[in-house]
Amino acid sequence: MLINQEIRKIPFFRLVIPFIIGILLQLFFNFNETFLESSLFLSFLILIVYWFISDKNPNYHQRWIFGFITFFVLLFFAAFITSTKTKINKQIIDSELFIGIINEEPKETDKSIKLTVKTKSFLKDSVWNTDISTVLIYLKKDSLSKSLNYGDEILFENSLKEIQNSGNPDEFDYKTYLARKQIYFQSFLNNNQWKLLDKNKGNIVFEIAYYSRNKLLEIYKKNNISGDEFAILAALTLGVKDYLSDDIVESYSISGAMHILAVSGLHVGIIYIVLNNLLFFLRKKKSQIIIQSAIFIIVIWIFALITGLSPSVTRAATMLTFIIVGKASNRKPSTYNSLAISAFLILAVNPLSITYVGFQLSYLAVIAIVFFQPKIYNLLEINNTLLDKIWQLTSVSIAAQIGTAAISIYYFHQFPVYFLLTNIIAIPAAFIIILMAISLLIFNFIPFISSIIALILTYTIKLLNFLTSSIENLPYSSITDISINNIELILFYIAIAYIIVFFLNKEKKYFIISLTFVIFSLLFYNYRYFNQLSQNKFIVFNVSGKSAIGIINNQKLNLFADSSFASNDKNLKYLTGNLIANNFIKSVNLSFYNNKLNDSLLQNKCFIESKNLRIAVLDNSAFKNLIAEKRLKLDYIIISKGFGMNINELVNLFEFKQIILDSSLPNWQEKTILQDCAYEKINVYSTKEKGAFDVNF
Repeated sequence: MLINQEIRKIPFFRLVIPFIIGILLQLFFNFNETFLESSLFLSFLILIVYWFISDKNPNYHQRWIFGFITFFVLLFFAAFITSTKTKINKQIIDSELFIGIINEEPKETDKSIKLTVKTKSFLKDSVWNTDISTVLIYLKKDSLSKSLNYGDEILFENSLKEIQNSGNPDEFDYKTYLARKQIYFQSFLNNNQWKLLDKNKGNIVFEIAYYSRNKLLEIYKKNNISGDEFAILAALTLGVKDYLSDDIVESYSISGAMHILAVSGLHVGIIYIVLNNLLFFLRKKKSQIIIQSAIFIIVIWIFALITGLSPSVTRAATMLTFIIVGKASNRKPSTYNSLAISAFLILAVNPLSITYVGFQLSYLAVIAIVFFQPKIYNLLEINNTLLDKIWQLTSVSIAAQIGTAAISIYYFHQFPVYFLLTNIIAIPAAFIIILMAISLLIFNFIPFISSIIALILTYTIKLLNFLTSSIENLPYSSITDISINNIELILFYIAIAYIIVFFLNKEKKYFIISLTFVIFSLLFYNYRYFNQLSQNKFIVFNVSGKSAIGIINNQKLNLFADSSFASNDKNLKYLTGNLIANNFIKSVNLSFYNNKLNDSLLQNKCFIESKNLRIAVLDNSAFKNLIAEKRLKLDYIIISKGFGMNINELVNLFEFKQIILDSSLPNWQEKTILQDCAYEKINVYSTKEKGAFDVNF
C-alpha cells in the first residue's frame, strides 16, 4: 500500500504515535506509578535482551518484533513521565509558610494582583522541606504588590485551597485546565500574609525575555501607539493579550481572524520570510548559507522566547529549525517528519502539552495545510499573478479549516462563515504589521522615521479593525451555539484520516469508509438533538455571592438571576455558553432576580411554576409569622441572601422535598441553616459546598 510507503518516509511518526497513546492512556486511566515503573523496566529489559540475542540483520518477517517491543517501551515511558507531571503533593496543605518564586509576569485584575508562584520550600513542624509546586496567589492590590515582577522571591503564609469547579452544568472545566498546567492550589492573601524576600531569582533567560518584551511595549507606547491599536500590536507581535478589550476579542473571533492575535506558526513563518528577504546576500557560498541559517535559527528562537514559548510557537520554531538545518546541509527533510520530531520533543519535555487547545489546533492546521493545500490549489489554474496569490492564500485557509473546523467547534461552539474573506484581508495585514513593527524597532532611535512607521502601523491596524468589524456585522457572519461531543469529534477525524488514505491510494473504498464515518457522526449528533427536545431541567447555579436559577424546557432557557451578575454579557456567556450549545437551546428568557421583572414562570413574586415543577424562592421575610390552615405543596425551596425566617416556620407553611441554599447566602447564615436542617432531619443542599443543583423533572 502507498500509505505504508508514505509512513516509512516519516520515521519519527512511528515513535510519536506510541508516545501520544501512552500520554492519553495515563491521563484517562491514571495508572499507579509503581506499575508504570515496573512495566517500563520490564519492556526496556526485553528490548535489550532481544537486541543482544537477535540477528542484527533480521529478515522482513522478524523486523516487526523489535518495533513491537519499542512501541511498548515508548508507551510506558510516556505514561511514566506523564504520571510524574500529574503528581500532587498534598503535604503542602498542612504546612505553615512557603518560600516561592514568581515564575510568570504578574497579572493585574480589578481588585487583585494574580501571581503564578513556583514554591521552593515549605515549613512544617518547624522544619523546612524542599518542594516544587506551582500555585496561584491572589494579592490585595497596593503599591508593593503592583511592583512585583517575574523572578521575585516571596515568603507567604499557608492559606492554600485545592482548586474546585463551580459544578455548573457544561461549564468550562477550570480545575482540569489548571491541572494540565500542573496547578492544583490557590490562595488569597492579605497584605500582612506575605513578604518580599529578594529580587531577580528567576531563570536568567526568561528574565531577559520578559525585560525585552516590556521594553518593546514601551517603544510602542513611546511612538504614540495606544488604545485598541496598541492592544492588537502587543498581541500580534509579542503574544501579550492583556490589553485586548472584550469587543475586539469578540469581533476577531466572530469574523475568523482570532488566530492572528494568538502568536503561532503564522507569525514565525512571517518572521522567516522577512529575514530571508533581508539576508538575501548570504546565499552564494556554503559558509554564508551556514551563517544565514544560524541567524535564522537564533532570531526565530529569540522571538519564540519573547512571546512566551507557547506550544504553537515552539512547534513552529522547532519544525522550522529542522527545515533550515536540512536546507543548509543540502538535504530536503520531510515536513511531516519535522512535525513529528517537534511534537516528540515538546511532549517529552511536557507531555501535558497535548491537552492544550493551541497545541492541538496548531498541529492539525499545519498537517492539513501541508497535505490538502497543494491539492486544493491545483484545482484551479489562474494566469493573473494577483488573483493567483489570492487563490493561493484562499487554498491555505480552506486547508487549515479542514484540519481545525471540527475541533474549533468542539471547544468554541462557533464557526466563522466568512473565514475565507477574513483571511484574505487578515493574513496580508498581519504580514505588513509585523514588518512595520520590526522596522519600528530598528529605526526607533531616529524619531522622524519611527514616527512615520508608527503612523503607518496605527492606520494599518485601524483599517484591519474596520474591515474585521465590517465582516463581523455581515448577515450570518458566524454560526454560533454549535455542539460536537467527543464521539462525533473522533468520528469526524477518522473520516478525514480515510480521506487522506483515499488521496494516497486512489481506491474508492476509502472514500466510502470516510463517508460512512461522517454519516455515523451525523447520526450521533441527531440522536443527541432529538433526545434534548423533550428535556426538562431545573438548575440552581453556583455563582459566587450571587443568585441564579435556570429552567430548561422546549429548547428554551428561562434564567432568573441577580441583576448585578446577569447584566454582564461576559458573565452570562461564561455561565451558560456551553449549556446553551450542548442542550440545543433556541432562546433565552432572562429575568432579573432583585428587580422581580415579570416572567411567564414567575408568580406572586416568589413562586416559580413550570409544568409539574413548583418552587419557592425566599430572599426576604415576607412569610414571617404567618399561619397557614393547610401547608402549600412544593418541590423545592431556594433560600437566598436576605432570607429572614427560621426553618420551623418553613415546615409549618410548606410541604417540600428539599431545601436548596444558593451561593448568595452569607457563610454564617448558611452554617446556621445547615445545623437547623440537620436537627430537624430536613433534606438540604448547599451549592457552595456541592456545586450547582441540577435535576431533570
